[in-house]
Amino acid sequence: MKIRLKTIGDLRDYFGREPQEIELQENAVMEDLFPVIEQRWGAILPAYLWDREKKRFKGAVALLVEKRVIHDFKTPLKDGMEIQLLKAMAGG
Repeated sequence: MKIRLKTIGDLRDYFGREPQEIELQENAVMEDLFPVIEQRWGAILPAYLWDREKKRFKGAVALLVEKRVIHDFKTPLKDGMEIQLLKAMAGG
């Protein structure tokens, strides 16, 4: 299956300006994406965004599918799905 990883804001500095196509096995779930992120971008992602040991984003990054934040990393992925990465903002 192929999914598209689209980054928003300054995360594009690490992932690129264009959406990235990623090949995953059939029946993949969200957490299957993390080893690919580690392999392709882990070395350049800052430690405040990415935990290289756990192969997970830290709290500063949200993963969105169809404009909904995904908290359950067992969420099934579908062929052609677009996953957006968005750095969380603080405001006041």
